[in-house]
Amino acid sequence: MDGFLRQPKPKQADRQLMPDGQPVVTQNTAASKVVVTDNSVKINDDVAHDGSNKKPKSFKKKLWVIFLAVILIVMAASAAAFYWYKEALKPVSSSNDYHTVTINKDTTYDFLVQRLKERGLIKSELAAKIYGFTSGERNHLKEGSCKLKPSESTEAIIKKVTAGCHDFKSVTFYPGATIEKPLYKPPSATLDQTMYVKNILKEAGYSSDQIKAALDIQYDNPLFADKPANTSLEGYIYGETYHIATDASAEEVLKTTFDQMYSVLKDNKLIDKYQKQKLNLYQAITLASIIQRELNCEGKPTVERTNRCYQYQRTIAQIFLKRLKENISLGSDVTFIYAADMKGVTPTVDIDSPYNTRVHTGLPPGPIASPGFHALMALGNPSETDYLFFIAGDDGLIYFAKTQAEHEDNIQKHCQQLCNEL
Repeated sequence: MDGFLRQPKPKQADRQLMPDGQPVVTQNTAASKVVVTDNSVKINDDVAHDGSNKKPKSFKKKLWVIFLAVILIVMAASAAAFYWYKEALKPVSSSNDYHTVTINKDTTYDFLVQRLKERGLIKSELAAKIYGFTSGERNHLKEGSCKLKPSESTEAIIKKVTAGCHDFKSVTFYPGATIEKPLYKPPSATLDQTMYVKNILKEAGYSSDQIKAALDIQYDNPLFADKPANTSLEGYIYGETYHIATDASAEEVLKTTFDQMYSVLKDNKLIDKYQKQKLNLYQAITLASIIQRELNCEGKPTVERTNRCYQYQRTIAQIFLKRLKENISLGSDVTFIYAADMKGVTPTVDIDSPYNTRVHTGLPPGPIASPGFHALMALGNPSETDYLFFIAGDDGLIYFAKTQAEHEDNIQKHCQQLCNEL
């Protein structure tokens, strides 16, 4: 060997002979195996694909990472929402002070939830709405007056109001009733003599002193806008059944009736209708009370009879409005009966009293009873007729006339019993 390192000879390509004697040259490279055959090149597919599989695997791995991240975010958000929901349903405070919440037949679940939040009885309207929806309780409200505390959870409060509260008493006033006990009752009258306001309050558990104090208060309510000072509450105690908190005062009971009556007037736009007839609210309630005592349409056994009665009231309203306009006395017997009750004497047609519309023209000094819903509506929507007289017949029907002669004829034909009661 000489002193020099010999460069290794490059390896010759492996040589193979094809069947036809042509050489076959094969060469290995890092990336692929090349086969040269008859001046053509073929790349081994298996080797070529080995490197191309690396990119899809990396992309799938990234997708899994993103998917897991989204799952974790959703789980974290769900946990936070669940925690908020549970916290929002907890009691507002540890206070055990009672708040009275009344649920009427028209109260909606969403309105109730709003009131509960306003009164500081629940933490969140949204949480209460979610609970009402998921539990199904929103569809099971029951009428009543509930005594609720801030120390109760939203779940407990909702379950209580949907189960039906027993923290109330029912007090029923009647359309056509008076404050004092009526002394005279015609044989045909249907109103029970015990249905006067003072007796109803007494049966509800109030003492005579409490009742007197409540009736003597000067109340602040838009219902009394046109009411003369120092006049009584006759005609303003709206006839309906009320659910009153067991510890409510007699004053609070009366306030509830005033609110209800004003609501009826506003909801039916009756105040505007009365003004178009040139009647202020006090005058309208006075005239409606006379219509009520002339014909009571409340509590009829069928819808048909109620509707027929209401149409009668509308025509009676038309007659009274026409008489007022033409300065003719109303000629209503129920007014001199009320006058006699106030004086404590037997009713007579010519009794000396400003309430006697058989003697005096115009309206009496004030209402003679509590007008019901239909009487108030009838005055606001009088019939488009032109009658001047009416009588209640012995058969329960009302007969109308345009002239005195027609009226006298109706009396002879249809009113032998009732017209002789006085």
